[in-house]
Amino acid sequence: MRFQQMLKTLVAVSAMICLLAAVGAAQQAKGKPLTLKGKVTDVSKDRLTVEHGNVEGFMAAMTMPYKVDRPDVLAKVKKGDQIEATVYADDFTLYDVKVVPPGAATKAKAK
Repeated sequence: MRFQQMLKTLVAVSAMICLLAAVGAAQQAKGKPLTLKGKVTDVSKDRLTVEHGNVEGFMAAMTMPYKVDRPDVLAKVKKGDQIEATVYADDFTLYDVKVVPPGAATKAKAK
């Protein structure tokens, strides 16, 4: 009986170690976070289309659709909003999307 309990514990600990290693590898695989700034040109049921400037280390300025990390973002962002989000090279998903208040970019440049 004691052997079975030890075996179950060993299996559970091994599974936890494998899970933590996989999560760590996935986070590390994303690489360096980059900032994307742009204007939303379309909101669909599962994506935002953004006209954005150059994202150093990722891509040149362009307009393209992106997945978002949280579906609730699609209900909060509207066409014409200026946004700022985090992206990772080779991952066409917007993370931590924030709507930039009108005039905020102008005020930041004036300082």
